[in-house]
Amino acid sequence: MRLGILLLQVVMYCYAAPKEYTVYPRILDERNAAGNLILQLTDKITLDLEKSNVMTDNLIFVTSTKDVQKVETIDTSHIHDSIYHDKHYQSSVVVRQEEGNVEVEGIINDNLRIRPLPEAERSAQGQMLHRIFEVDRKSEKFIKVGHKEDVMKRYNRTDARKDSSNNEGSDALQERASSREQFIVELHIISDKKHQYSYKSNEELITYMAVMTNAANLRYLDMAHPRIKFILVGVTRVKDHEFASNRHGTIDASAMLNGLQRYANQGKVPGHHDAVYLATALDMQMKQDNTVAGLANFAAACRKSAVGEGEDMPHTYNGVNTMAHELAHTLGSPHDETPECPWAKGYLMSYVDGGLNKFKLSPCSEKSIRRYVQYLSEDCIRVQSSKNYNREHRKYPGQSVRAQYLCRKLLRVTQGRKVTAKESANCKMQCCNRASLGGPPCRTYPMLDGMQCAHGKTCKRGICGVHTWTN
Repeated sequence: MRLGILLLQVVMYCYAAPKEYTVYPRILDERNAAGNLILQLTDKITLDLEKSNVMTDNLIFVTSTKDVQKVETIDTSHIHDSIYHDKHYQSSVVVRQEEGNVEVEGIINDNLRIRPLPEAERSAQGQMLHRIFEVDRKSEKFIKVGHKEDVMKRYNRTDARKDSSNNEGSDALQERASSREQFIVELHIISDKKHQYSYKSNEELITYMAVMTNAANLRYLDMAHPRIKFILVGVTRVKDHEFASNRHGTIDASAMLNGLQRYANQGKVPGHHDAVYLATALDMQMKQDNTVAGLANFAAACRKSAVGEGEDMPHTYNGVNTMAHELAHTLGSPHDETPECPWAKGYLMSYVDGGLNKFKLSPCSEKSIRRYVQYLSEDCIRVQSSKNYNREHRKYPGQSVRAQYLCRKLLRVTQGRKVTAKESANCKMQCCNRASLGGPPCRTYPMLDGMQCAHGKTCKRGICGVHTWTN
């Protein structure tokens, strides 16, 4: 079995204790009808947040014990609508608003995290206090990546062809590869016994995993043809069993991956998924090195062997890089070891801290993933987990924003007052507020791309017509 191995050597040096301080976050502006936010955390940190599409609305949730698997379908649309990202800071956060109060939790940047303190004293305006803290840099410092030569061989095209639904020629494969603009990887994440213990409710665990997945996606933003996007389709809470022997908080990484593979082979991960990832709060070790942080089967996405694992300290999100790294292995990317993409550049598939590079794939990784994806079957590429995701995941703003909602926002009319929206065939709409004082009752605004302007027609670049829209 070919394995992608990420080894982490702890650096032993003295450093100051992680900084920690409290803040009252506030929303400065809701920038547009799509719901994007400008969120101020401190005088120096202001996030330009965009809405994220990172999970299916009907998520499979499993509570796993030694004796029984309880499987349920959870409506996660309310969680889905509260998840945001900031491309500049590489932020991934959940933002909840209720009665003027703001609650924020997640990743601010590489080393800063934020959590609400609901029991703490509120501000004079009733705002909730939040804690900003640094994650332990020792647990994130990638120093050494080790592997055996036979473990990390590049993806073999002959092996890949065996997994295709039919035996196609190279011309057909190249044509199919060039037509694939996006590969949505359906991901099921398992929280092991120790990891899940820190989450009181299932919703809390689901939200945490959604923020993790959202952060992993940011590492893949620059890739194109195809774009790679992970969506969370399932979460498992493992309550009373391990995937390998737990020796006083440490666990053998290879044995755990084998145990995870057996668990998946027994049909204990329900629903459709392209990859399974195990988040563990145990200290992973291997015989040749006790500093392993993650492990995954190589070039395995959409196969029965598509499993990976990695360390993550609950509530810190410090396993994001490991998860993004290991998922790249499942997509056929080896480590960066070539003259074209050397270790020293410090991309995602290297151990070196390359600054901004560590938040992206190297050209070599992109090429390897692109080559792997071209051999995958159409059944693999097609999103199968939930029709709701396909319906809700829209590329253009007018496909997800109703005209009346947009008018209410543009006219700055509060709930309870009647607003009407009148569309027209010239991609202009009249927003009317009959109760308006001191101004015209109706105003004209351009319609958003994707909005319906006439029966069977939509607006695209100011033209009302029959347009083709692709997700």
